[in-house]
Amino acid sequence: MSWKASFQQGISNFKRNQYSEALAFFDEAISLGCDSFTVYDSRAAVHEKLGNNKAALLDAKKVVDTAPDRWQGYARSARLFHALTKNEAALKMADLALERIKPDDAQRRQGLHALKSQATDALKAADDRRRARIAKTAYHIGKLPVEIFAEIFGLVVAADHVQILNLSHVCKHWRGIAIETPSLWQTLVVSKKYPTRKARFWVQRARTQISDLSFHHNISEMDWPSILLELTPLHWHGLRSLAASGSLFSRLYDMLHKLSKTKAISHLEHLDVTGCPNFERFLPDFEDSHLDTLKVANFTPSMGGLWSRVHRLKTMSIEAGCIEIVPALTANPSLENLMLCDIVPIPMQSGGDDRVELSNLRCLKFFNIASISMITRVVIAPNLQVLHLFSIGHSSDVLLEFAHPDPLRALRELRIGSCTTTASSLKIIIAGAPLLETLQISGIHGVVNDVLDFISGTHPNDHHQDMCTFLKHVDLTNCGDLLTRNAYSLVKTRLHTDQPATVDGSQPECRAEIESLRLDGCPLIEAEMLPWFRGKVKVFSCVYMTKKEGKQRR
Repeated sequence: MSWKASFQQGISNFKRNQYSEALAFFDEAISLGCDSFTVYDSRAAVHEKLGNNKAALLDAKKVVDTAPDRWQGYARSARLFHALTKNEAALKMADLALERIKPDDAQRRQGLHALKSQATDALKAADDRRRARIAKTAYHIGKLPVEIFAEIFGLVVAADHVQILNLSHVCKHWRGIAIETPSLWQTLVVSKKYPTRKARFWVQRARTQISDLSFHHNISEMDWPSILLELTPLHWHGLRSLAASGSLFSRLYDMLHKLSKTKAISHLEHLDVTGCPNFERFLPDFEDSHLDTLKVANFTPSMGGLWSRVHRLKTMSIEAGCIEIVPALTANPSLENLMLCDIVPIPMQSGGDDRVELSNLRCLKFFNIASISMITRVVIAPNLQVLHLFSIGHSSDVLLEFAHPDPLRALRELRIGSCTTTASSLKIIIAGAPLLETLQISGIHGVVNDVLDFISGTHPNDHHQDMCTFLKHVDLTNCGDLLTRNAYSLVKTRLHTDQPATVDGSQPECRAEIESLRLDGCPLIEAEMLPWFRGKVKVFSCVYMTKKEGKQRR
């Protein structure tokens, strides 16, 4: 049989879908010496029908080699490359086929354009999958320079020093950067859990450059010697903040004395000491002190010598003890924050008529003090913004000392609780504080309703002016006589949609809406009004009694 006969027989079988028999005749035709592109193209078609795409592609390449000017080999190669997901090659072959197809052969050209569109879409989908995979697996942040990495870590640690431990456990790369950056380990808080080991690791990783050192009060005294031994190599003159109990502070001072480094005490900017006996022996080392913040618990008269050496304080917190407050304030005219709790002010021995003006004082907090008159009558704070008064005794009106002709015009936050005061004093304070944003009246009887009437404008004041136009946060906890109508008026009169126009039709000065309102422990608040309050106030709380109290009532 000649190759032509074999070829014709193969074509006949192909048309009858007898692909295996057709393939055998095409193989026979080629073996008989046929080198026509038609035979290879026909055999490629059979392989394509049988799913033998790679074999079909080899025959299609043979068609291109034997008849490079004809479109058939390129078109079939384009289809096969697309089937094999080699879409870039498919696009190239489709373009070559379109160059060889006659312009008027619209059907074939349309088919190739459709194939190109499918290949392009497939390429785009593959690229999207690749990008998604890279986004999930690639480590882009690892390409950052180590210096930038350390700066980012520094911002995180500055907000919360404990985060350095979390950062160092993310991966090997992060751990390496964290451990090799001493500035990230400059805050050491020694606690009850593994105190000695923690101190050792921290000192090593900080390269002895600890700037903030704090000791928890629950550390066993048996661990003190080993902890201090680990801290011996520190660059003590770089220490800026220290917090410790009085006894531990004494042991630490003894160690510094042996190292001839007690000068480090004068370099401190923040000091927090609790109950320190024999404090007078430390006083010489506070000469020319750089202290910015001082927090002392259990203040003793021996500590009074500080005021001849400490003159730069901006924050002072004294908790428990006896203190002659006027020398402390006179010595620190730049004071910005003052907090006194559980103290007994010592009366001045002389100069009782002298007053101390603290122009920078912004925050004043008194807690559980028998009397504040000895303090308030000598302190002038024209720029006071925050005032807290809680559990003040032995006074007919705790606010009387503040309700003087010079109003607290800069006041933004007033909190008063468990004190004796009058509605008239509160009104004077409120009327003289146009910038007030936060008001708390807690545990005081016979005051709150009149004050709310005054603020809401239910009973207009003498000057017919709006009160507390910036008031946003109100806390009336444990005011047992608070009436629902007064709390309702406070919120209602400040809703922007309910503020009426004036007589001439213009809108009054817009008062801020109440954003938070606490009415816990106010039993006269009507339960039917609670949904209304919750709908009008962003943060609202009204708990009539605690679970413990509820059980006792049952």
